[in-house]
Amino acid sequence: MWNQVKDLMVGACDLHVHAGPDVVPRQNDLVEVAEQANEAGMKALAFKDHNTTTADRVNLARKFIPDDLMLIGGIVLNYAVGGFNPEAVEQALLLGARIVWMPSMDSCLTIEKVHVSCETPWLLPFVKLHHPEKGLTVLNDWPSGEDIKPEVKQILKLIAENDAILDTCHLSAHESARLIDEALNIGVKGIIVTHPNCSVNPMTIDEQKGLVAKGDNIYLSYAFLPCMPLFDRQHPKVIAEMMDAVGFDHCLIFSDFGQMVNPPPVEGYKMFIASLLAVGVSEKDIKKIASNNPAQLLGLD
Repeated sequence: MWNQVKDLMVGACDLHVHAGPDVVPRQNDLVEVAEQANEAGMKALAFKDHNTTTADRVNLARKFIPDDLMLIGGIVLNYAVGGFNPEAVEQALLLGARIVWMPSMDSCLTIEKVHVSCETPWLLPFVKLHHPEKGLTVLNDWPSGEDIKPEVKQILKLIAENDAILDTCHLSAHESARLIDEALNIGVKGIIVTHPNCSVNPMTIDEQKGLVAKGDNIYLSYAFLPCMPLFDRQHPKVIAEMMDAVGFDHCLIFSDFGQMVNPPPVEGYKMFIASLLAVGVSEKDIKKIASNNPAQLLGLD
């Protein structure tokens, strides 16, 4: 199996990695992760920081990493950057950010899952707000509103104008559906729906199918993090079944690693590939979700 994993790592893309510098300890810094990815023959990495943009540090890291590996920065719209702050998004895009993540730790849904329903206890140290109504939602009314906030529409226009990628991050299935409708109407060309297999924003298979059916270049991105012992302890077979039901043409995989309690992100990605092989996912389908689909999303195919 090791040779299969080694071969499948060549050209693979991990579009959701955590690395230092960060306000919480990380397994590696950004350059170290990039060096390991380059050694494995990977094609692209996207770095996510819950509190600020990563576009600036990515620009610096490119000086140390061969051009064969694409390094991608972005911005997460938590309260640390002013929430739904078009000015912060515009400045990040000017720095070269390619991905705009909706709120994560400050989203209404995350607060609800951590402090109300207690379905995601492992996020307790990182979610400071305790009441969902104090969190961030793209909707005019949480949790079932239909209208997208004006400032979110402004951000979608910036994403479209800069040919960037929208990532739904920690939004609910309903929020994601309304956001995607608005994004497509505005002209956003690339959309990622983050970890529908995670307890922080779980989605049924029907909900997942409904989201990717809305248009081309919409991808469900499944994380390996929930499979870890200190997180959701999810069996990789659950992810394989989700992807099989949705269709591998609409799927991506990412590690979501960088935590001190987990292996380094590149090793985590290898583990993900090995786990999918072990539960019966074909090499052809893994190549599609690890390399071909993200390359298409990034315009590299």
